[in-house]
Amino acid sequence: MSSTLPNLTWPLLPEGSVAAEHAASSIALRVACAGTTNKAELVRASGMPRSSVSAHVDWLLHRGVLAHAQQRPRSGRGRPAETVELNRDAAHILAVDMGTQATTAAVVDLRGHVVARRRVYLPTSGPPDVALDRLAALLGELRDEVAIARPVAFAPRHVAAIAFPARIDSRTQAPLRPTVLPSWDGYDVVGRLEQLLGCPVLLENDCAVRAIAEAGLLGPEALPLLSVQLGTGIGAGIVDGAGEIYRGANGSAGDVGHIPCVAGGDTLCACGSRGCVESVAAVPAMLARLRAIGITDDDSELEGSDLLAHLLRRQDPRATQVVRESAEMLGEVVSALCNVLNPRRVVITSGLSSVTHDLLAGVRSVVYARTRALATKDLVVDYSSMAPDLGIAGAYLLGRRHLFEPEHLKQFRAAEAARDR
Repeated sequence: MSSTLPNLTWPLLPEGSVAAEHAASSIALRVACAGTTNKAELVRASGMPRSSVSAHVDWLLHRGVLAHAQQRPRSGRGRPAETVELNRDAAHILAVDMGTQATTAAVVDLRGHVVARRRVYLPTSGPPDVALDRLAALLGELRDEVAIARPVAFAPRHVAAIAFPARIDSRTQAPLRPTVLPSWDGYDVVGRLEQLLGCPVLLENDCAVRAIAEAGLLGPEALPLLSVQLGTGIGAGIVDGAGEIYRGANGSAGDVGHIPCVAGGDTLCACGSRGCVESVAAVPAMLARLRAIGITDDDSELEGSDLLAHLLRRQDPRATQVVRESAEMLGEVVSALCNVLNPRRVVITSGLSSVTHDLLAGVRSVVYARTRALATKDLVVDYSSMAPDLGIAGAYLLGRRHLFEPEHLKQFRAAEAARDR
């Protein structure tokens, strides 16, 4: 059964005129943001001459990227304006949200409709090629499912966008010394999947993917945005004031789980250092503390955040106290980040958000107490507004943007045989 992602735009589009080679790309992105629009509205939004907008819209229609939309009702005299929208099946994004244990994969059409989706147990602790072979097979099944459900007169273009639980090297596009997935360090994930899938593959850190999804939903007024994820590890994604992912010099920006906190003390972290916030505040650390005080569920097959959420539903005050302690530790690190980065919004993403507000309340109290007054002047700290779909939504945005880059737009085939949708 298909579903639709919320209205997602790229966090910030450039205003005014753009270089000629980027004009069609800009038009396509603006149509994507508007949903349905016409040439007059595109002229106002882009600042380009009417003749240029008309020519680029016609070119995108010819290539099958755009389609004629149903005419809007019009009051008064005159012919209604010709409206256009994205041609939903011109391309599909294979959106993947990989975890250390479970992975969600979806096929999303160009308009943001999730046409097929599946969540599977896909452990990544073993050899990377085994996990990637299974992932490619899963995506192949989903593509076949969509082809049967939506037969079209032409083959849609595909791009795969992967939210991956590790930092990604900016030069090699390979995982960069992941502490939770050591066997993946430097592995050519992109090359392997492109060989298996036969389409371009984008690999991005999962925290960065979630951050771009949040920014795409909330819009420019939420920028700069810091998305902090609490799960098996602790990481952050940063979207700067220009609406772009901030990756740092080599891709390691946002690796905040290895910032020391006071309560970390001498605790050894998987990275080899001591006192990292991840070693004392992430979900495995919370579960370890609960086991130490006798709170377990040996009958449950759940793991990680799912298990912790299950234990919290019992409303044992000791479990709540463990979450509050971790929230204070995390708040200490988030406060330091706010002093350095001065974000307008901090988003906390966790599998615990649906069962407890103590995590958010604890982080908030520390951030507002310890962060410099100027940095908290316009600061909002909140849970994610679309947590279950964040990874898929961010992957969709990244894949759509890739398809609309000038060099990739030219690869859309002329669509005389394609019917408008």
